[in-house]
Amino acid sequence: MAKSVYFLLIFCACITISTNTFAQKRDSSALAIHHTLHKKMQSNFPDSIFKFNTRTPIAKRAGMYSAILPGLGQLYNKQYWKTGLVVAGAGVVSYFIYTNYQDYQKYQKAYINRIDNNPANNDTTFNERTTEDLNLLRKGFRKYTEYSIIAGGVGYLLNILDAYVAAHLRSFDKSKDIGFHASPFYNSTKQYGVKISFCLK
Repeated sequence: MAKSVYFLLIFCACITISTNTFAQKRDSSALAIHHTLHKKMQSNFPDSIFKFNTRTPIAKRAGMYSAILPGLGQLYNKQYWKTGLVVAGAGVVSYFIYTNYQDYQKYQKAYINRIDNNPANNDTTFNERTTEDLNLLRKGFRKYTEYSIIAGGVGYLLNILDAYVAAHLRSFDKSKDIGFHASPFYNSTKQYGVKISFCLK
């Protein structure tokens, strides 16, 4: 009886050790697969594309973010007040583009209805306006629409340039070891001048 119990205990211990060993091997295999997949994802999607929160911004990445979405590059540079300005500027430009285009469409339609000599198309909304007035108004609002679109394009390019330059200046070495210094010059032969010293690392 004692031998049976002894062999039973040894058998249970062997099963336990085998189970633990198998579990450790399985965990090791899963961890190895995880590391392999992580490295593969890093090679397919490099750090330079998806890493947003960095201590030192990268100029090209900041410019790319602002090109994708205006204000995002400034947010990446942690210049939050500039992000607000870019968003506000985009809103103002969008408002002017929309309102000027709506007015242009309104006067364009009224002008076309006025000159087509079709009584069915007579619009009494602008009876106090002459045909020449309607023509001038439609041309004016078309010009304002074009100006608003140009302003939006210029603002978009400035937004990219600002994000790029700001990120570049953040990583630029501004230590005292780099620069130049101007000072008065005087030598033993009584010659005067200005001495410029360049300091380089």
